[in-house]
Amino acid sequence: MERKRDLSTQEAISIRQGSIEALQNDAKEIIADEKNKIRQRRFLLPFKYSEFRNLFVMFGTACLQKRHQNRSFVIDKNNEPAIQQLHYYSTNNTAFAGNLNKGILLQGKYGCGKTILLETYSMLHNHIIRKYCLNYPLLLFIKSIELQEQIRKKSASHFTRRPIIIDEFGRESKTVQDYGNIIRPISELLSLRSDFGTLTHGTSNFTLNTLSTDEFYGSMIGDRLRMMFNFITLHGESRRI
Repeated sequence: MERKRDLSTQEAISIRQGSIEALQNDAKEIIADEKNKIRQRRFLLPFKYSEFRNLFVMFGTACLQKRHQNRSFVIDKNNEPAIQQLHYYSTNNTAFAGNLNKGILLQGKYGCGKTILLETYSMLHNHIIRKYCLNYPLLLFIKSIELQEQIRKKSASHFTRRPIIIDEFGRESKTVQDYGNIIRPISELLSLRSDFGTLTHGTSNFTLNTLSTDEFYGSMIGDRLRMMFNFITLHGESRRI
């Protein structure tokens, strides 16, 4: 019995009329599906700026009270531009001064209020999701030192796909001894999150140029940081009393 000849790839495609169009339609469906996944990974807030501003003051005050700081959150000339950008970002407004598909890395001097801004944002974001039982992931707000220890215990893959705000980014030790091996937990996590396109936010006292040096994450991770983050500067001196 004559053995059936395997068709070449070119022959297999050419015997189907309209095969190119079919493949193009397949590609369009894949692209649409991936864009839909990008939209679904972000919970967008439905507020006007005046509403967002008022809520930010109230939830910011709640954050301060949780820290046992008996004072109200204040919006002023130093932090309002960053809060305005957070509103643009959280409402997917094209007025945002950056790429809406990237995360936000809030930079500034020690004590200028970076942490309280993103902690307030995460509290508001998570409260709405919990209150209305919405099918969106919560934002994990975690300090880089604590995150590094959690990665060492659980592995970086445990934190690869969920949205995270990394507070005090760059202050953790860059290498860790693990059973005699030297590992770089945060660098490994950043590499994985970059590969998966997972939304990452953070605060840092350091610039991208500093974070890209060998004393921090190196040029390869620095290049990924540029791809992952919008860098927003929070101006002003320390607010700590």
